[in-house]
Amino acid sequence: MSASSYRIISTQDEAPRVRQSIDKVGIEGLKTCLMLEANGGTYRYFPNIDIMIDLDGEKKGVHMSRLVESMNEVVSKRVRQTRKSFEEVGVEILKALRKRHSFRRAEVRIMTTMFVERRTPVTNSQTNEPYDVTVGVVWEDDKFSKRLEAKAIGSTLCPHSLNMTGGKSHVQRAELRVAVNTELDTDLPLETLIEICEGSFSAPTYTVLKSLDEASLVERMYTNPKFVEDVVRDCYARLQKENVTGRAWIKAVAFESIHKHNAVSEMERDLQRDPI
Repeated sequence: MSASSYRIISTQDEAPRVRQSIDKVGIEGLKTCLMLEANGGTYRYFPNIDIMIDLDGEKKGVHMSRLVESMNEVVSKRVRQTRKSFEEVGVEILKALRKRHSFRRAEVRIMTTMFVERRTPVTNSQTNEPYDVTVGVVWEDDKFSKRLEAKAIGSTLCPHSLNMTGGKSHVQRAELRVAVNTELDTDLPLETLIEICEGSFSAPTYTVLKSLDEASLVERMYTNPKFVEDVVRDCYARLQKENVTGRAWIKAVAFESIHKHNAVSEMERDLQRDPI
């Protein structure tokens, strides 16, 4: 059967049986390639992208292909050119989508891994450390906002066991995730969120460690013991110190070495600039 023989019917535009609006409808896990300029260099990323829009109660469904087409237009149109930020990409996708589909609220989430060059604390050995990041751009009532999230892996040392044993303690790898909902034009580099995360642990972790580096990290943990609760509180304090504005969500997980379960601490707070 030829393409001209098909009868095209926009079933999505028909009225649904249950006339209820839906907050988010869309697609998850679109894979693509993006080029960003940062710190005087060009970086290639292979993110997963989610695109969501709201749907009123009079429409049966969303035209899903238009969401994918909007992303493809942005990526392919300037595939050999670079953007300055993930936020810029998100805004471009939403503007392209607005030309194809009606919505009151739409959101693009870009999830990828950033590699940051580090130097170990004693031998100054070079290592590239991975950090999972997510940049979300929201367009609601003709206003843009964003959500930035970063995840870091560090270590914690238990203050309680340290006190009980006269200087001995169990240690564990820990994970810290921080997200900030803020205005689109807020200057908050993902690298800053990563630094805030890493500084909140008893000690950071490294992919490469020489013996002197390892000894230095162990000593640092013993002079900086922390509960998982301390990690979350210290992270909040660091956000405040950096004068980050918006609303923060912080979650720490300690993968306990002496238990079969994990220890978790979580908080959500508004952030305000310190009065001058």
